[in-house]
Amino acid sequence: MPNYDFKTLSPVDFEILSRDLLQEEHQLTLQSFTSGRDGGIDFRYSRDASGTFVVQCKHYVESGYDSLLHVLVHKELPKLNMLKPRRYLLTTSVPLTPKRKDDIVAALAPHFRSADDVYGKDDLNNLLGRFETIERKTIKLWLFSLPLLEEILHAAVRNISKAELERIRESAKLYVQNESFDQAVGILDNHNFCIIAGMPGIGKTILAEMLVLHYSRAGYEVIKVSNDIAEAWDLKGVGAKRLFYYDDFLGQSSLTEKLRKNEDQRIIDFIHAIGKTPLAKLIMTTREYVLQQAYQEYEKLNREGFADQKCIVDLSKYTRMNRARILFNHIYFSALPPHFRAEILADRAYLRIIDHRNFSPRIVQLLTEYARLRNITLSNYVPFFIKSLDNPLAIWEQAFTKHISQAARNLLVLFATLPHQCFMQDMETAYHTYNLTYARAFAASISPQDFRSALKELDGDFLKYETQELGVLVSFTNPSSADFVRQYIESNPIELKLLLQSMAFFEQLYVLWSWPGARPVVNRSIQEDPVLFEEISRRLLTASACRVITVRHGKTERKEHWPHSLEERLALLMEMAPQTTDRLLTIVQKGACDIERRIQSGEYDRHGLANLIDALVAFDTEHSRTWIAPLVATYIDALIDGPRWIYDLQPLCRLVEKKPDLFSEATLSRVAVAVEKVAESVLEDDYDLDSESLREEAEVLESLSKIVSASVAYTVAALRERANERDKRPSEDDDDRIEYSSSSSSDESTATDEDIDSMFSTLSLQT
Repeated sequence: MPNYDFKTLSPVDFEILSRDLLQEEHQLTLQSFTSGRDGGIDFRYSRDASGTFVVQCKHYVESGYDSLLHVLVHKELPKLNMLKPRRYLLTTSVPLTPKRKDDIVAALAPHFRSADDVYGKDDLNNLLGRFETIERKTIKLWLFSLPLLEEILHAAVRNISKAELERIRESAKLYVQNESFDQAVGILDNHNFCIIAGMPGIGKTILAEMLVLHYSRAGYEVIKVSNDIAEAWDLKGVGAKRLFYYDDFLGQSSLTEKLRKNEDQRIIDFIHAIGKTPLAKLIMTTREYVLQQAYQEYEKLNREGFADQKCIVDLSKYTRMNRARILFNHIYFSALPPHFRAEILADRAYLRIIDHRNFSPRIVQLLTEYARLRNITLSNYVPFFIKSLDNPLAIWEQAFTKHISQAARNLLVLFATLPHQCFMQDMETAYHTYNLTYARAFAASISPQDFRSALKELDGDFLKYETQELGVLVSFTNPSSADFVRQYIESNPIELKLLLQSMAFFEQLYVLWSWPGARPVVNRSIQEDPVLFEEISRRLLTASACRVITVRHGKTERKEHWPHSLEERLALLMEMAPQTTDRLLTIVQKGACDIERRIQSGEYDRHGLANLIDALVAFDTEHSRTWIAPLVATYIDALIDGPRWIYDLQPLCRLVEKKPDLFSEATLSRVAVAVEKVAESVLEDDYDLDSESLREEAEVLESLSKIVSASVAYTVAALRERANERDKRPSEDDDDRIEYSSSSSSDESTATDEDIDSMFSTLSLQT
């Protein structure tokens, strides 16, 4: 039998759990019944005119038995005497001995039939043991059970640290399940993958994390993809149930952060393979506007559409009662002092928040964290809450402009140009360069201690730190703070140019160029000062890396630097070069010579080389035509010669698709032969790939063969047949369709002010 103490449930959560358990136990449907502060009823069941079956829920686990009995005798008994219910049931989170049950029955006589109608902590745990479906669907209940948490931590969970799981566990307290959860589970059951899309702060990530927990408890190995879908391709595991989770797979603010290496096709191929594999599921999240940009820019993604596999999380998915419960849970579990809670209750201010057109779970989260409100006066709390809903970035504007030092502001501005995660030592290197450049430009005073003091100042509110084997990783605490800093930089061209002047890492140029709002300023700066761009190019072509990736060493994982190749770096500079003079040509030509040496040694980056060819073709000046054509021919030969894996073929075939004029009939024939040879080698030695990986190989081969007219139909069919043979079909007991029932009520969308008043009245007991 479970042994939950129910402390992780809010009063609203406890009511829902009580309702679900009693409905199963008594095989009836209970109706929510709200009559404000004086009604005394949480649920009722009325079968006929002979009377009403009444249920009350008392979540007094923190207050204890004496408080419970006092409230029952002095507040609830007079109400029951007026209602005269046919039958009365009580549920409470307080542990009850047989004597205490008898005392409650006697105190509220004659309304109980017997002590069996009083359900204490142990009785509710007994019902949870009998009705496992209810236990399974109540994520925030079982997630806080220590044995179950240890079970998840010791399960095969890759790329998700213990600290991250603890954060997810804390988030689960605040989660309110809505129809998006049901929809996403249905999509995953029917298609094996689901794209969760929505505007920033609407709840995409927490929905994905709750789905991860939902499936991890059902025995799925969870793999979080951090940077590239290729991470998922590399994993083996015959017969294992696996859930892949790829958060912000298109980038947080723009496409160019993610899809610069033909990842669009690799994602499509992986999705197709997942769809045919009974033991795997894939969850991907993205901002809806970024997804729409991807459809416009990437024809393959647009063609696929994935309409049936997309779960849009928007405000319409949150019923009025959903929004009320989100706000209630955040206040209930927060450290807000009583006087701040009272401000929310005064004049029913909670209704203005719940019904606001820009209601956002993220804003609710931020503005119920008391540590963030230290500069907000009590009288200004609710007005600031409403103002933040009117303009979501206002939360960060006030803190950024008024409450932190210039050293801290400089650190945030600098960090926005770095990868979303980087080591603190790299951040420090870039910071000192930018801080000095800023001080010279504005005649500001700086100190050697600026970096350390800024780190302390920003800890928790803006930045978070995580200790790793190779150093401390830094990231933004909240995506919306990163959004604000990016928009601040885009609207301040002087500081943007200072960032250009002081760049220490290639990744900074990569990030700035990926921002649509920053690109015009970068272009203008390059045109106005080509010498500056020449200097930046020389420095950044050989600069050390600050980008981080998860690397596996046997059974262990750690974060390591992941440098951009010379081919990738030169391709980006060439992409920017048409906006410059020919001063860059000498740098490009030297880089091209270095790449030829890399090709001869076999150490070149095929994907970067394909991107470089694309950039070279676009770079068309009078002085460049004589040497670009032979260079492109040499690079194409390098892509055709010696591919060993299907992954090696992808950049070549995508280039054929994108730039067909570069390939003669003879060259196309060589490409087709290269594809066929790799196909044969895959079939001869599949390296004990599992069924899922075999299907992935077949999907990619088939899509590549269509581009270059290669004859691989036999190989594709053979790989799929081999995958079918290796499938371990799950038995009926292992059916991946996990049973659960929705906790949402059918009448939530029409929740009245009185319904919500009744809920929030329980907060007044704590003020």
